Amino acid sequence: MAGLIDSGLHDYELVRLSCDYTRGEAVLEMNDPVGSPEKLLIGGLLSVEMSHTQPWGEGSYIASSDITEDRDGTKLAEIQLNSGDEIRIVYKR
Repeated sequence: MAGLIDSGLHDYELVRLSCDYTRGEAVLEMNDPVGSPEKLLIGGLLSVEMSHTQPWGEGSYIASSDITEDRDGTKLAEIQLNSGDEIRIVYKR
């Protein structure tokens, strides 16, 4: 599976975003561009933000994704869907 960096998940369909508070994990369940199911587990979860306002219309496909890292090792995963909605996951491993 491709990664989040440099829009590696472009055209993947987001099926489900789930979080386990106790374990500090987020799981992205997706279908790759040919329809095969994929899961991405992100541990060391600090926060999750997700919009579902669909400013560009309905859609659940990933338009862009990337990860940035602060000097202290905290990472920010940003995902934008073709609906215009965004998911921001902050984590530190």
